[in-house]
Formats: sequence, C-alpha cells, structure tokens
Amino acid sequence: MQAARHRTDVNFALQALCLNRACPQGTVQLTPGRLVWTARVRPVPASEEYTLRLEAEPARTPTMRVESPQLVPNSDGLLPHVYDDGSLCVSEFGDFRPGMLFVDTVVPWALEWLVYYELWRATNRWWGDGQDRLDDESQSRVLHSYGARRTSERGAVELPRTRR
Repeated sequence: MQAARHRTDVNFALQALCLNRACPQGTVQLTPGRLVWTARVRPVPASEEYTLRLEAEPARTPTMRVESPQLVPNSDGLLPHVYDDGSLCVSEFGDFRPGMLFVDTVVPWALEWLVYYELWRATNRWWGDGQDRLDDESQSRVLHSYGARRTSERGAVELPRTRR
C-alpha cells in the first residue's frame, strides 16, 4: 500500500479558491505573502454563531482566532487550548504541513475546537483530549491565561490584537 502523499504546490491563490468554494459567505484577503480569511460559522446546528479569522504567511503554521463573540474564561480567568496572543490551539506541533489545504485541516479543527469550547463552558471539562484526559491534573494543563488581556464590562476577555 502506498503512503498518502501531500501536495507541495499549494499556494495562497489555491487556498483562497478552496476557502471560497467551501465557505462562500466568508471573505478572503490575499496580498503578497499573506492570506486572511474571515467567516461566520456555526459548528453544529445547536451552536452559537462565531466569526473565525484565519491568518497565514508562507512557511508558518496558520493561526485561527475567534473574533466574535468574545471567548469567556472561567472564574479564574483561564481558557482551554489558547495561546497568549488569543489564537486557538487546534492541533499538535507538526500536524499541519505545507501542501495541506486549510479547508481540510485548520478550518475543521477550529470548528471542532468551538464544539469543545461550548462543552467546556457547560461542564467545566475540556473534552477535546479524549476520555482518558478528564482527570483534574490533565484538565489543569489545558487551561491558559492570556498575557495582556483586558476584561470588558460583561466579564468577557478582550483578545489582544495581532501586531503586524
């Protein structure tokens, strides 16, 4: 049996085309050396609607953020599987490789993250790491605080903007 091959000729124009076909209500900004995709999504019919923002640059792992609504931390000010800059931790290091399409990887990974986020809000448990990771010690390792965050009047975290 042959090993699966990954395309190595996926440029941002092809990524933009695939994003537009998969999510026509989204918008793609394509500039030399940069792709930004924004779309309103609902991960499952019972979910809230979210605005996702994907940012990509050559030779870098793309980042995904929730632009709205603001993500709400727990009572300790912590959120699961997020980085200090507000981007979502949707995969392990090395899961995304050049040649992979965003519509087949980071977009569905972000939708799955949103489902787990909603479950976490309801149960205070992060279900995304599997049943064997539901003990208190494992749960404490998935929670992260933001480096420079501000809190709005509603108590929601205002994510820092990316500096470019």
